Amino acid sequence: MHPLQLITDCEGPLTLNDHVFELCRDVIQPDGARFCTQVRRYVAYLAEVAKKPEYQPGDTARLILPFLKAHGLTDAKLSDYFRKNLMLMPGVEGAYRFLNAQGFPIFEVSAGYRHYAEAVGKKLKFNLKHIFGMELDLDRYTLTPAAKEELLAWQQEIAAAPDLALPPEAASPEELSAPVQEAIQVCDRIFGERIPAMDIAAIFREVRSVEGPDKARAVAGSLEQSGLALKDVIYVGDGRTDIPAFEAVQAGGGIGISFNGDAHAVRAAEVSVIADNAWPIALLASVFRLWGREGVMELAAKGAAGASRYLVLPEAVIDTLMRGLQGRNFNLHTAVSRDPESTATESMAMRARLRGAAVAASG
Repeated sequence: MHPLQLITDCEGPLTLNDHVFELCRDVIQPDGARFCTQVRRYVAYLAEVAKKPEYQPGDTARLILPFLKAHGLTDAKLSDYFRKNLMLMPGVEGAYRFLNAQGFPIFEVSAGYRHYAEAVGKKLKFNLKHIFGMELDLDRYTLTPAAKEELLAWQQEIAAAPDLALPPEAASPEELSAPVQEAIQVCDRIFGERIPAMDIAAIFREVRSVEGPDKARAVAGSLEQSGLALKDVIYVGDGRTDIPAFEAVQAGGGIGISFNGDAHAVRAAEVSVIADNAWPIALLASVFRLWGREGVMELAAKGAAGASRYLVLPEAVIDTLMRGLQGRNFNLHTAVSRDPESTATESMAMRARLRGAAVAASG
């Protein structure tokens, strides 16, 4: 048996949630969904158009924290909300029950709140020491009544601003329409001037997202725990924030797998899985344990159609896998076995089917 360490992103490979959007929609009133969409687009503007190095595409979860505090969120309420609102990827409980029984280390790396990552990990019986997420102690921050009222007013101001919709081709702030620039000015004033003058601004300095380079650092941290090497790793992700982890793992001889990934993930990962359930990851992990990297790459190059002819796994393993995969829809591709654009189109279509068009487009 080859040594294996499986490291998986949370949203996408394990769940169907957009947990930050859903939290805003359900907790922040009025217009929480609109508020979250505006802040998410503002973050995209900062990271991709204004190119401010201190911002990353997933920083929405960090910027909304003062507003969550203003709405009375506590750590216990966060954990309870996520526990009650998990939407798991079809088949994921059975697939990870099977994988957990194999005895190799499994790690979860989430760009989201640790409260959410732990809710998923507890459901799937992960070792909580193997979970990396945004470390957040919301209870240690306080708001005066006046600060709370200001934040609630600014929340409504952001929601009422013109649509902060960025055209895909925008490369500089000057290329944006007047209404979009107006909305950016509202957010600049609130996030760049007003909140930094409050005590709650400490939360921006002290809470760090786990995405991009931090996911690669989490991979390194997980190997320190397990004692294994990059060549022993399968890393499963679905978006641009997973790219540094894909690159680190693949450079070390491991395998990066895009699972219903966006176009960025498809281009960065060596293997793409397009599936309506989690069982193909169990299949690839089983192949890796028996034949290593070469076996996974050969299977992915053949695709799902060749799987039944290729696999010669132990009977108990193959029986469980075939029951999990029976009647399911999945395709496997390598970076060289198919045109990346065609793979990305197919992957985004499955992503939209499972998680909604808005989540698919946000990648």
